[in-house]
Amino acid sequence: MAEQDARPPLRRVRDLLQTYVLDAVDLDEIRADMSDTAGFSTFAARSLRQDLEALEWALTADLPVGTLLHLVEDDANFGLDDDPTDAGAAVFLRQIADILREVLGPAR
Repeated sequence: MAEQDARPPLRRVRDLLQTYVLDAVDLDEIRADMSDTAGFSTFAARSLRQDLEALEWALTADLPVGTLLHLVEDDANFGLDDDPTDAGAAVFLRQIADILREVLGPAR
Protein backbone atom coordinates (compact mmCIF):
# COMPACT_ATOMS: atom_id res chain seq x y z
CA MET A 1 0.00 0.00 0.00
CA ALA A 2 2.80 2.42 0.87
CA GLU A 3 4.46 1.79 -2.49
CA GLN A 4 1.20 2.61 -4.29
CA ASP A 5 0.78 5.80 -2.27
CA ALA A 6 4.37 6.90 -2.93
CA ARG A 7 4.05 7.03 -6.71
CA PRO A 8 4.61 10.51 -8.15
CA PRO A 9 1.50 12.13 -9.68
CA LEU A 10 2.62 11.70 -13.28
CA ARG A 11 3.30 7.98 -12.68
CA ARG A 12 -0.17 7.65 -11.14
CA VAL A 13 -1.73 9.24 -14.22
CA ARG A 14 0.22 6.93 -16.53
CA ASP A 15 -0.81 3.89 -14.49
CA LEU A 16 -4.44 5.03 -14.50
CA LEU A 17 -4.48 5.49 -18.26
CA GLN A 18 -2.69 2.20 -18.91
CA THR A 19 -5.08 0.35 -16.61
CA TYR A 20 -8.46 1.80 -17.63
CA VAL A 21 -8.10 3.53 -20.98
CA LEU A 22 -5.42 1.72 -22.97
CA ASP A 23 -7.59 -1.17 -24.18
CA ALA A 24 -11.04 0.36 -23.70
CA VAL A 25 -13.43 0.60 -26.64
CA ASP A 26 -15.12 3.81 -25.49
CA LEU A 27 -15.81 6.07 -22.53
CA ASP A 28 -18.72 3.88 -21.40
CA GLU A 29 -16.36 0.93 -20.96
CA ILE A 30 -13.92 3.13 -19.04
CA ARG A 31 -16.78 4.33 -16.81
CA ALA A 32 -17.97 0.76 -16.16
CA ASP A 33 -14.48 -0.48 -15.28
CA MET A 34 -13.81 2.44 -12.96
CA SER A 35 -17.21 2.03 -11.33
CA ASP A 36 -16.54 -1.66 -10.71
CA THR A 37 -13.19 -0.79 -9.14
CA ALA A 38 -14.63 1.99 -6.98
CA GLY A 39 -17.28 -0.38 -5.65
CA PHE A 40 -14.86 -3.23 -5.02
CA SER A 41 -13.34 -2.00 -1.79
CA THR A 42 -12.55 1.05 0.27
CA PHE A 43 -8.89 0.68 -0.70
CA ALA A 44 -9.75 0.59 -4.41
CA ALA A 45 -11.93 3.69 -4.13
CA ARG A 46 -9.20 5.46 -2.15
CA SER A 47 -6.68 4.62 -4.84
CA LEU A 48 -8.97 5.99 -7.54
CA ARG A 49 -9.40 9.19 -5.52
CA GLN A 50 -5.62 9.54 -5.42
CA ASP A 51 -5.53 8.93 -9.17
CA LEU A 52 -8.08 11.69 -9.64
CA GLU A 53 -5.98 14.06 -7.55
CA ALA A 54 -2.94 13.20 -9.69
CA LEU A 55 -4.91 13.74 -12.88
CA GLU A 56 -6.19 17.10 -11.65
CA TRP A 57 -2.61 18.03 -10.76
CA ALA A 58 -1.41 17.09 -14.26
CA LEU A 59 -4.12 19.25 -15.81
CA THR A 60 -3.03 22.31 -13.84
CA ALA A 61 0.73 21.78 -13.54
CA ASP A 62 3.27 23.57 -15.67
CA LEU A 63 4.46 20.47 -17.52
CA PRO A 64 6.84 20.38 -20.47
CA VAL A 65 5.22 20.86 -23.86
CA GLY A 66 3.95 17.56 -25.22
CA THR A 67 3.53 15.84 -21.85
CA LEU A 68 -0.28 15.69 -21.92
CA LEU A 69 -0.26 14.64 -25.56
CA HIS A 70 2.20 11.85 -24.73
CA LEU A 71 -0.02 10.69 -21.85
CA VAL A 72 -3.04 10.43 -24.12
CA GLU A 73 -1.51 9.11 -27.31
CA ASP A 74 1.06 6.76 -25.77
CA ASP A 75 -0.09 5.78 -22.28
CA ALA A 76 -3.80 5.75 -23.12
CA ASN A 77 -3.31 4.74 -26.77
CA PHE A 78 -6.00 7.22 -27.74
CA GLY A 79 -5.50 9.10 -30.99
CA LEU A 80 -6.28 12.80 -31.10
CA ASP A 81 -6.80 13.23 -34.82
CA ASP A 82 -8.85 16.44 -34.50
CA ASP A 83 -6.49 18.25 -32.11
CA PRO A 84 -3.14 16.48 -31.57
CA THR A 85 -1.89 19.05 -29.06
CA ASP A 86 -1.62 19.34 -25.30
CA ALA A 87 -4.86 21.34 -25.39
CA GLY A 88 -6.63 18.51 -27.21
CA ALA A 89 -5.16 16.01 -24.77
CA ALA A 90 -6.37 18.13 -21.84
CA VAL A 91 -9.93 17.92 -23.17
CA PHE A 92 -9.73 14.13 -23.20
CA LEU A 93 -8.08 13.95 -19.77
CA ARG A 94 -10.82 16.19 -18.34
CA GLN A 95 -13.34 13.66 -19.61
CA ILE A 96 -11.50 10.94 -17.72
CA ALA A 97 -11.44 13.14 -14.60
CA ASP A 98 -15.19 13.73 -14.95
CA ILE A 99 -15.78 9.98 -15.16
CA LEU A 100 -13.69 9.45 -12.02
CA ARG A 101 -15.66 12.14 -10.16
CA GLU A 102 -18.89 10.50 -11.30
CA VAL A 103 -17.99 7.00 -10.16
CA LEU A 104 -16.45 8.20 -6.91
CA GLY A 105 -19.37 10.45 -6.03
CA PRO A 106 -21.42 7.76 -4.29
CA ALA A 107 -18.32 6.32 -2.63
CA ARG A 108 -17.31 9.55 -0.86
